[in-house]
Amino acid sequence: MSKRQKGRRHRRINRTPRPVGASRPATARPEPKRDARHERPEAAPTPAALGRHEARTWDGLRAFGDDGASLDELCASVGYQPRTIAKHVNGLAGHGLAVLRGDRWYARAEEPLVSR
Repeated sequence: MSKRQKGRRHRRINRTPRPVGASRPATARPEPKRDARHERPEAAPTPAALGRHEARTWDGLRAFGDDGASLDELCASVGYQPRTIAKHVNGLAGHGLAVLRGDRWYARAEEPLVSR
């Protein structure tokens, strides 16, 4: 058998913890200047910014029109599990694209959807 220890050889060096305080005084760094030309304005999320699965749920919701759809109806038409549909429509509601009235979901936007 070998006389050398085979495991945990990496623990031999620097077993003591580092000190908590800063080792050198902090210097004030100037903030980088931002160019206004390259900044994107904060805008409301568009349907085109959705993922393809959430977009598929939204298209299914839009297909029901003014009658709206329950989670079970959306599950049957889109083909996802109820928990997945619930996550998608809650995300759509966060984007302002869907609204819940009673136990039915309604689509709010009218423009066509392009998934990314």
